[in-house]
Amino acid sequence: MAMLNSDNIRKVLSHTLEPVSIPSISYNSLYLQSSVLLSSSNGGVLSFATLLDSTNGNGDPHALNNLKMMGLLIRDKWSEDETAPEEQNTNSCYIYTIPKESDQDVDESQSTRIYTYEIEELHACVAQIPKSDLLLLFIADKQYPYGLLVMKMKNILLSLKSLYGYTLEK
Repeated sequence: MAMLNSDNIRKVLSHTLEPVSIPSISYNSLYLQSSVLLSSSNGGVLSFATLLDSTNGNGDPHALNNLKMMGLLIRDKWSEDETAPEEQNTNSCYIYTIPKESDQDVDESQSTRIYTYEIEELHACVAQIPKSDLLLLFIADKQYPYGLLVMKMKNILLSLKSLYGYTLEK
């Protein structure tokens, strides 16, 4: 398996922080606070981008510790929900089937579940990158709509096709 390119992943994660604009209804969202790539096995932070890093260039050690703790909490909740069928039938779980490309000769479609959570007065959205050991986590202000987080997650999952099936060394 190829090694992850940290610069490319960080650029993609930084790009996800950008606000969403919907001109037809004059809507501009807030920025995401953080975008994090996690290990699905232990919740370790593999890469991240935060609004603080992109606005002032400084990394606050307390913010990094909080991000690590939130990553662990969300990974544990995700793991519980993945093994509990009743949690997959709630309004906070969205099954996303990735559209096949016309040149794909794979019969099997790729799908993943996208979960939304509220944690410490923040909104969180997490999904497993299909058939991989990787989780993608978005953390946003409590005013950021869950539906918009899910739509953003669906979009970025399409951009991360090169990570489908990626496994971490044990």
